[in-house]
Amino acid sequence: MSMRLTAVLAPVIALAILFSAVAMWYDTLKIHATIETGSVDVEFTGTPRVFEGEEYGKPWVANCSATLEEYVNEDEDNPSGNNDLELVITVSNAYPCYYCKVSDVNVENTGTIPVKLNITVYADGRTCVRKTDPWGQYYYECDADGDGDLDLVLWGCFTSLEGVQLKPGDTISFTVDMHVEQGASEGDTYVVQILIKAIQWNEYTSTNRTRG
Repeated sequence: MSMRLTAVLAPVIALAILFSAVAMWYDTLKIHATIETGSVDVEFTGTPRVFEGEEYGKPWVANCSATLEEYVNEDEDNPSGNNDLELVITVSNAYPCYYCKVSDVNVENTGTIPVKLNITVYADGRTCVRKTDPWGQYYYECDADGDGDLDLVLWGCFTSLEGVQLKPGDTISFTVDMHVEQGASEGDTYVVQILIKAIQWNEYTSTNRTRG
C-alpha cells in the first residue's frame, strides 16, 4: 500500500516543486546615470596698469598703453569663449632699449573644471624662443622678421604661468615686461601675441609646452 501511495505522490510532489520554482518572486534594480559635461573657459580680469620708467632721467619718447578688449574672436566653436577679452598692449614710436611693463592683470578660471595653463609667444606670427636666465627665470626672445637679429625680449610673471593649475573660480595675477632690442627696424610695427591656452588638468603634459 505504501509503495502505491509513494508512486502516486511522487509526481504530485515533483509538480509542486516545479510550480513553486516558476512562481518564485523577484525584484530588479536599475541604475540611471545622468552626466553633465563641464566647460573649459578662462578670462582676463583686472585693470591693466602701465609702467615705462625713464630714459636718463627723462620721460620716454615712445608710448605704451594696455587695455582689455575683444580684439579678435579666436574661439568660434566654443560658446563659453566667444566673447573673451584680450590684453592689448600698444607701443608707439618705439626704438632700441625702450622698456614697458604691464601689471594688474589676472587670469581667471571661469569654467567648471580645473585647468592647467600653456604659454606660447608669437611676434609677427613667428614663435618666440623660450630661454632661461642665470637665475632660473624664463624669458622669450623674438626675431619678428626672421633676419637673425633679435627684435624684442619679453619676460615677467606671465612666464611662470606655464603648467599652473587653476580650480574653478581661481585667479592668478601676472605682469608682462617688453624690451625693444637693437635688431628692431626703424618705422616697423611688431604684433606680439601671448597665447595663454587652458587645457583640462588631466590632459596637460610637458609636450603641450612649446619648447625653446
